[in-house]
Amino acid sequence: MTQKIKFQVVYATGSDDDYSSSALEDHGPSVKGWRSERFCVFPQELVLQLPSSIRVRKLQLLSHQFLIARKVELYVGECRRGGSAGYQSASFDRLGYISFESNEKTQFKARELKSVHLDCTGTFVKLVCQKNHVNKHNIFNQVGIVAVNIIGEYLSNSPDKPESYRDINIANENTDPVVMGNINKPSNMSLIDDITFGVYQDPEVARVIQQLERKKHLAIEEEKYDFAKRLKQAIGDLYKVGEKLGRLEKEKKAAVTEENYDLAQAKKIQADEIRVVVFQQLNIQSLLQSDRLLTDDTPHVLVRSPPHQLPALPDPSPAPPPTYNQPPYQQPPSAVPSLHSDGGYIAAPDQVPEQPVRPRGGDRPIPTLANKTAQELEEEEVETPRDPDGPDEHSMKVAHDLNQAVDLFGQVTVACLFCKQFALREKGINQISETLSTLETSSPTYSVRALIQVFQQAFTDPVYNTLTVNLDVFKSLLKRDVLSKGHTTELCNQTLPILLRRVGENVRNRELIMSSFLEISKTKHLMAAPTVPNITVSVCKEKNPKVLTARLLLLENQIENSGLEQSSYTVELVMKFVAPALTHTARDVRDAAIKITLLMYKQYGDPVRKHLPKDEPILRKKQLIWKKIFESFDEIDGKPVHKPNEPTAEDKKAAQVAALKAELASLREMAAGANIDVPEELKEGNEHMKMKPGGIKKKKKKAPPGKPAPIAEEKPGEPEIEDTLDKTCMFCNEHNEKFNAETLDVHFWRSCPMLSRCSHCSQVVEIAGTTTHLLTECTAQEKFQPCKDCQLAVETGTDHTCSVQPGEGETLCPLCMVSVKDGEEGWRQHLMSADGCRSNSRREQKK
Repeated sequence: MTQKIKFQVVYATGSDDDYSSSALEDHGPSVKGWRSERFCVFPQELVLQLPSSIRVRKLQLLSHQFLIARKVELYVGECRRGGSAGYQSASFDRLGYISFESNEKTQFKARELKSVHLDCTGTFVKLVCQKNHVNKHNIFNQVGIVAVNIIGEYLSNSPDKPESYRDINIANENTDPVVMGNINKPSNMSLIDDITFGVYQDPEVARVIQQLERKKHLAIEEEKYDFAKRLKQAIGDLYKVGEKLGRLEKEKKAAVTEENYDLAQAKKIQADEIRVVVFQQLNIQSLLQSDRLLTDDTPHVLVRSPPHQLPALPDPSPAPPPTYNQPPYQQPPSAVPSLHSDGGYIAAPDQVPEQPVRPRGGDRPIPTLANKTAQELEEEEVETPRDPDGPDEHSMKVAHDLNQAVDLFGQVTVACLFCKQFALREKGINQISETLSTLETSSPTYSVRALIQVFQQAFTDPVYNTLTVNLDVFKSLLKRDVLSKGHTTELCNQTLPILLRRVGENVRNRELIMSSFLEISKTKHLMAAPTVPNITVSVCKEKNPKVLTARLLLLENQIENSGLEQSSYTVELVMKFVAPALTHTARDVRDAAIKITLLMYKQYGDPVRKHLPKDEPILRKKQLIWKKIFESFDEIDGKPVHKPNEPTAEDKKAAQVAALKAELASLREMAAGANIDVPEELKEGNEHMKMKPGGIKKKKKKAPPGKPAPIAEEKPGEPEIEDTLDKTCMFCNEHNEKFNAETLDVHFWRSCPMLSRCSHCSQVVEIAGTTTHLLTECTAQEKFQPCKDCQLAVETGTDHTCSVQPGEGETLCPLCMVSVKDGEEGWRQHLMSADGCRSNSRREQKK
């Protein structure tokens, strides 16, 4: 009889720390498995020693989720006659190899299981791992195997045969190999021998199942079929419960590793409660007392109650179970002794002599269905019929992993959601709708995780009509008010972000999702809860401007229809999401953000300004978007706003200068016509020259002969025209006759105490405007953000404590953190006086 064979790892090329090869000898939910050394040299070998000479019928390998070998070669070995009993003297024959996928499709979250059917005899099994698949998680180029399982049978003359082993005397030397191949069928292999039982079952439940399995075989031999039926039902129930307890055990170990002992204690209590309740309801203690129950002919009814009804303790979402490349217990070929992998095999000799000689596998993969007979294929088709109008095999496999959803809705219904035909997907959601219409949370099969699994897939449907039906089912479930507030919040937190990522696909989807969000936010448990607002304004990692624009429109729709007072939106929550969008490169994004900002300012006023840059004239002048926003704020507040067609002060000044120039030109013409001598200073092109005292002088008339020429009278107090090129610094008011365009630039660059150079872009800026420069003009402006308390520019990610806060009409000096009165005189007093800013190095130079 085939059974699980214990083995011992006697040789490994190398092992990583804490991942020894001896870990492969035990199975359990928290098993770590084996890993090769970091940056090891391939190939890596593992040699497994069996208790004695074993006829190996099946070998299973569970690979690591991202430390994946490209292929693993299989060898079987037997000690030579007269040689030592060690693996060094064994002769190994190559059977072939099995290959593993790169696991990119599952994003390196699932572990791949490979099961191969064998028919060979040996004492040693050798696994040779070739080079690994390269991925971003496997940075040390390692390979890993989580578990190895060997199923076989002891030979009749084996001295190490265990007492529990029972021979099946159905074969002799003349037995047809086809008959012998039937032993490898799944029906002849116990579930408790499979690797999934050892790896995913709770150890305590696994021991109980093994005891019940032995009792069942004993009852069959004694023809107690009613009792055997009850044992079979109990084993099936315990098998499902054991997997759930195995996941809890794994989560408990992870919590202990993270030193989260509260969560570990909660997991332990939850597992103990489930174990006690299930053992009591299934009457396990009585079933194990076989001596009394084997003679008991009274009918017995099992009360089957899954553990979902127990109070759920805080736990994270369980990790998805591994996906398999083939279903467990797949029908093996039976024509000849063979080695299979996913339905393929390598042919072996029809007869096994005393010293078997096996053909070399060579560097070739295990072929598929190469030597199967037509009769075997027909038998397999009959054994695994499939409805042509139902879900395909791939969909059934995917649905198999969603345990909670399958328990509530059924595997076929859940599998319909994963089909490519939209008609099947619509059929599946309609069946789910019928189930939900009568759903009660007190039902033993109810689980909020089941609803999450279903709607996470339903919300990814690409067909508009099907997506509409899915949303209608979701909204009707929330409106029925059958879920608790906690379950409603958890369901929305896990499913609505999927809809949020699709809001920018097209106009129809955007309108559908916007209307659905509005209806969902008005349900009983979500109306006053921050669930929908937090999801709507969550951080958007999408770089596509269409997605961000659609999300802003969704937020605007929520604010306009629900209002901030009736919903859970707050100024801080909304502006934290909207403020970065005001400076986005896409115009549509900026326009949508401006509209929401003005909408918020109309209702809340000044609190909105705290999330925006400080309103300063230089900011309005240099960035038009802030000018537009702040002018809109002024208009809302009733302040006078400059209209685009109205001339500014600069335009008025320029017009005055032009009028004066025109008047001066007309005076020149009049002077020329009146025969008046115009000084050099007033001639065209010499306006930069200073006029001498006395103003314009008339031409002197020539005196008659013999008379002295008249002396021109000079009237004191005539006005003097100043030089247009000022000799005074416009910032610190320093006057110097040597100042010109070049020397003023040197003064600004080196010594003006009102200016300083930016340490990030080397631009000369006013000290009073350093904050505005760092937030809006500097090339490193992305590294800074305004402090909410002191309003200074602070580098993002640094610890900043505000020791002083400015009062009304004051601003903090960015050099010494001292409050300074607003205005030019206040800054000059602080930056230039003897007892002023001590952090201004240029002030020290002026002393």
